[in-house]
Amino acid sequence: MTMIILEGTDCCYKSTIADKLSKELGYPVIKGSSFELAKSGNEKLFKHFNKLADEDNVIIDRYIYSNLVYAKKFKDYSILTEEQQRAIEEKIRDKAKVIYLHADPKVIKQRLRDRGDEYITERDIEPVLGLYREVMSDAGLHTYSWDTEQWSSKEIAEDIIFLVDGVIYEESNCN
Repeated sequence: MTMIILEGTDCCYKSTIADKLSKELGYPVIKGSSFELAKSGNEKLFKHFNKLADEDNVIIDRYIYSNLVYAKKFKDYSILTEEQQRAIEEKIRDKAKVIYLHADPKVIKQRLRDRGDEYITERDIEPVLGLYREVMSDAGLHTYSWDTEQWSSKEIAEDIIFLVDGVIYEESNCN
């Protein structure tokens, strides 16, 4: 049982890596957190994240940590309480691989200019990266981190597959 959680600001390869992992591992990709969901209220938000915690062999593109970042940045969004965050982390502790993808703000801004985005602007990048550093340093789960300026999406996906395959191997040897 494995859950791969991809976190990070826009333009850091989350969706690209999710697609590569899905093709290689056969896991479905689930959008875990979104601006629309964050407008739905705390109770619905927690229920959604808690339901996702029951999933196995999935890739989640943004999860509780993105909610904590973007709800702090955009004050009108619902945010998980610390108790809710810890309850979800406890539920997924033995199966989750939390992956934090990041890059230098200048690189992200250039990618954003190239790609465009309907929610995030260039001026949002540095504050969002600061919030991610804060939130990820307080994460209750071990987090793996890659700088997407230094590593290609292919290299990162290969490393994650190695991480997951090691877990699958260890689990099969325990039976």
